[in-house]
Amino acid sequence: MVVALYIATIKTRANNMSETNNNTQVSAKNYTDYTIENMMTSSVDEPITDAFVNHLHATLDVYQLLDNFNDVFREKVQCNGIEYNDEATKTYLLNGKTGHPSCIYTLRYEEEILGTISISRDSVFLDYEIEIIEVLLAGLTLPLRNALRYKKSIQFSQRDELTGLRSGYNYHDIAELEVRRTQRYKVPFSILLFDINNFDLINSQYGRAAGDALLIEVSRRLERKARSSDIVYRNNGDEFIVFLPNTENSEAKEAAERIRGFILMDKCIYLDKSIAFTISVSATTVTYEDTASKLMLRAKKALLLEKALEKNGINKSLEVEPLQVGNH
Repeated sequence: MVVALYIATIKTRANNMSETNNNTQVSAKNYTDYTIENMMTSSVDEPITDAFVNHLHATLDVYQLLDNFNDVFREKVQCNGIEYNDEATKTYLLNGKTGHPSCIYTLRYEEEILGTISISRDSVFLDYEIEIIEVLLAGLTLPLRNALRYKKSIQFSQRDELTGLRSGYNYHDIAELEVRRTQRYKVPFSILLFDINNFDLINSQYGRAAGDALLIEVSRRLERKARSSDIVYRNNGDEFIVFLPNTENSEAKEAAERIRGFILMDKCIYLDKSIAFTISVSATTVTYEDTASKLMLRAKKALLLEKALEKNGINKSLEVEPLQVGNH
């Protein structure tokens, strides 16, 4: 069987070893890049590959697509972890755990970049395994391109008109999917819930246009300080959600303080007005008993208590035992 690979760059890395095969050079100190320019002959049976590709084309949900890919991939090649990241659509998924050595692929379909995927395990991949990996990734590229384009179109249609952030109305579906993925793969995620204190008074004192300017400025500061893999939503007026993938409770609290501190570094300037404001935040991590609704309810309770206590930091009195990676 002949398969066209639209994979631009492959990097392989390892610790404390040096090995060469027909395609890659593995070095303890540096990366070796190469570009696939030609067709390659696969040792994977054609019926298996056809069934695999058809299976991938069955969904336009990018996370479901990657889950399907992971399931089939692990039947063909032993690995410890598969990590995918596409910064353009803020799509991130970690199946298993990262490590060395690893094969890192930048995926491309024609001229369209589709993100990066890293496959790792405790031992170096053999030549025939590299060939199987590349054939499976070649089968992934077209359905992945379609799924990413679909996600982009959905994201574009679901933006908040004032701030340009994703609308909080669309958070629930994503959160429900992430809760199920957490329960399956034991990879935690957290959410930060921000709320501008006394926003109604700010509107009354400075005017609604000034209030809108404050919402826009807070949105920009949230996006600037969030990680590339984080997703920021505007939710219910002056409330904002930051979704933190692959983030445990202690890391979420650190992120909350870091982002809140950045937001409050400067006042908001609107025309000739200098608007002083404060903002409250809660940090909540998914548990095994959670649904998307339960998780949000806990986050809102923590935020309400934070505001009731007139604090300007992270509430710690409503903590629930967070998900521990590897627990069953």
